[in-house]
Amino acid sequence: MVAGDTLLVQLMHNWQEIAKKDQKRILRQQKPLGSFAQTNYSYVSKADPLQKLNLYFPLANSSAEKLPTIIDIHGGGWMYGDCHLNDNYCRFLASQGYAVMSMSYRLLPQVGLKKIIEDIFESLHWLEKFGPQKGFDLARVLLVGDSAGGHLAGLTLCIQKNFQLQSLYEVEALKFNFDALAVVCGVMEPSKLALGKGIMSQAANLQLDLMIGQDSEIADTIDFSQVCQNIDLPPIMVIGGEEDSFWWQTKLFLKALKKSQLRFQTKIWLHSQGSHLKHVFNVTHWEWAESQETNLAMLNFFKRTIAKK
Repeated sequence: MVAGDTLLVQLMHNWQEIAKKDQKRILRQQKPLGSFAQTNYSYVSKADPLQKLNLYFPLANSSAEKLPTIIDIHGGGWMYGDCHLNDNYCRFLASQGYAVMSMSYRLLPQVGLKKIIEDIFESLHWLEKFGPQKGFDLARVLLVGDSAGGHLAGLTLCIQKNFQLQSLYEVEALKFNFDALAVVCGVMEPSKLALGKGIMSQAANLQLDLMIGQDSEIADTIDFSQVCQNIDLPPIMVIGGEEDSFWWQTKLFLKALKKSQLRFQTKIWLHSQGSHLKHVFNVTHWEWAESQETNLAMLNFFKRTIAKK
């Protein structure tokens, strides 16, 4: 077995172990009250099992008015997860008075980054078509992503705002726009993964090869710092913490935002505030006090942003 095959096996095993831990955590977690879900809508015909999406709504929505929209893109190193992974997080967000959509997308190594982005845009076009009749107000939209999902959310935002990127990734622009972006512990610079530690950094070159695949034309448009330049982006919220194993990636993200003079604010947790506040803690442990503080701060950021429209 060649080195690349060995690394791929190690990566897949790593995500299988994480999946087992996630399943145990989700089973013992209390579900948020005050919301309900409609699950497993296929967003393309003849859908792959991973081309599905979930919708979440507050129970207490007595108004006939449409609800502000949150779109969540899950993380998982571009290799793991689906629209159920952040179920409790999405239920909590919906309970606060929002219509929430989360999508699955096909994963590495089945497909490369270009197809992942294609799936995300297909799910967003589905929401464009069916969301309003289900109560989604697409004039008020927050795009959210955690970890690798943060990268995908940032890339999606830039593609939506740039015709050249739309052509490169072969997607059609949406008829609605994103009012704000929130990134939770984002792994925004895949090409720099080798600078870190752990299995994802050890397999950085392999992951880049899998992401690019046969689509060499996207090789220079993978990192957020490569695509955000000279694009007028909406306000961005950066959520992270010094106990996050990918804190160094958050710092790279902040550097890119400053260099491109983009509007952003932060919610950063320090070492001194708790060693338990690790990677995407506010998504995986919605019930913690620190998570609720973080997630409510994100929602307040969204409220302030749309209030200025």
